Amino acid sequence: MGNALRPSLILLALSFAAPAQTAAVRTPSGLIRLPVETIAAAAVAGEMGAAAPPEALKAMAVAARTYIRANPGRHRKEGFDFCSTTHCQRLDLSGKYPQITQAVAETEAMILWWKGAPALVFHSADCGGHTASAGEIWPGLSRPYLPAREDPWCSRSPAPAWTARVEWPVLERILHLPGLRFVAAGRRSASGRVLSLRSNRGPIDAGFLHLAVGRALGWNLLRSRLYDVESTAQAAVFRGRGAGHGAGLCQKGAVEMAKNGADFREILDFYFPGAVPGITPRGLSWRLHRSDSLDLFTVGAAPPVSLPAGETAWREARRRSSLDASCRPRLREYPSVDLFRDSTGARGDFAAVTRGCVVHLNQPARLQAQGRLPRILLHEMMHVLIEANRRAPLPEWFEEGLAEHLAGGTTRRAERARVEQLVRRYGRASVLRFLQTGLPQ
Repeated sequence: MGNALRPSLILLALSFAAPAQTAAVRTPSGLIRLPVETIAAAAVAGEMGAAAPPEALKAMAVAARTYIRANPGRHRKEGFDFCSTTHCQRLDLSGKYPQITQAVAETEAMILWWKGAPALVFHSADCGGHTASAGEIWPGLSRPYLPAREDPWCSRSPAPAWTARVEWPVLERILHLPGLRFVAAGRRSASGRVLSLRSNRGPIDAGFLHLAVGRALGWNLLRSRLYDVESTAQAAVFRGRGAGHGAGLCQKGAVEMAKNGADFREILDFYFPGAVPGITPRGLSWRLHRSDSLDLFTVGAAPPVSLPAGETAWREARRRSSLDASCRPRLREYPSVDLFRDSTGARGDFAAVTRGCVVHLNQPARLQAQGRLPRILLHEMMHVLIEANRRAPLPEWFEEGLAEHLAGGTTRRAERARVEQLVRRYGRASVLRFLQTGLPQ
């Protein structure tokens, strides 16, 4: 899976702390460790849904990925990184959606940057026609790229107003205010959100009320802080609009922007003005090149290097192995070792690393000049096929050895020798079936 470039790069690789490529997530079924890109796709599915236009999905993918990068170990004290609820980001891990998979692939590793670091970002379902600044929702988190501003895109398709009725005995219990019988909106923020309320028991912080009601009665009751409140003899009646805190990206507005021709960069610039989208703080991004059989991504204006060789390697890998894959292979070319290492988390002395159907190439122009590119691509395409056909847990030595055996490689000689012993004992067809059944005991 990785071929050494030259020994002098090993020390360079060890001296850099690359961002984590996986994170521990608590789900209803337990703790699982997932790749960051998988978590980002699950957040797009859970927060926005697969029916949104492609450019809105891309914008959401960048925002969701940025949140992951900017908040590592959010639940560290509890033994994991993220939960799967709206406390972090709502994750839909139930299935794959082709349109979301494509949006995440086309923006892979892209996040929003601010002054050389991952930006602090937020997103919500419906800002109600006016985004909130981060500072008005969370004092101390004010950022220049998270302002309060009118959102004409969200207002183009206004959602129905909502009403929430909370009986006085219930409200006095969850707020710990015996005798509470009157509340009214008091101070509001620049975006119109309620910051505090007046009551017959004194002032009430709107954030405290929102959290108390949400935890006790569910988060779909008081859907936002854009509301008015009426006190009747029996209850407090809240009438409002919008859904969520309203800071950062408004998902409803992003969908409207995409429907009206905006691309994902324009959407991100509207909701995070001044933040820089890219795979590096300089704003470098992927450029897609398509062929009949695969997709190739280059950085910025860099010309593609491995497209013809990649097509040849893909055809040859399928011919030699008699395997196929339902996915379309994707090649990503990194022009520098720093970018390869930072984006993949792999060692800088690796020539390539494959994850799923994606082959990441470290300085392909160098590999081509050395005459090594075709051999490395053939080896990595074997890994694409092996992973696409694997249905049982298998040791790393078997997958590496099988790739070497099928590709005719010599880099992992010991692993190849072990696999070829299995071939002599069981036959080639049986060894390939181990991908589905696992190794014999």
